[in-house]
Amino acid sequence: MDTNMTFRMDSEVKAQMNAICSQLGMTASTAFNIFANAFVRAKGMPFAVTIAEEPAVISREKMLADADQLLTEFASDYERMAK
Repeated sequence: MDTNMTFRMDSEVKAQMNAICSQLGMTASTAFNIFANAFVRAKGMPFAVTIAEEPAVISREKMLADADQLLTEFASDYERMAK
């Protein structure tokens, strides 16, 4: 069963997220669903939460490959939600 979730975020962050999601061929809702599924699977944050000494530079290719991998892993969840 699907449900709705509402929360507040900075409008500039939302605009940037929507632009990035658009470039990746997905909606912000899809991105949040990917995160939520990864969070549940990891039983916590699906990535390290650290204080970085220097900002990490991640290439567009790496981001696209990571997104593609996550979309592949969660394809069955999306098929189930579509039914």
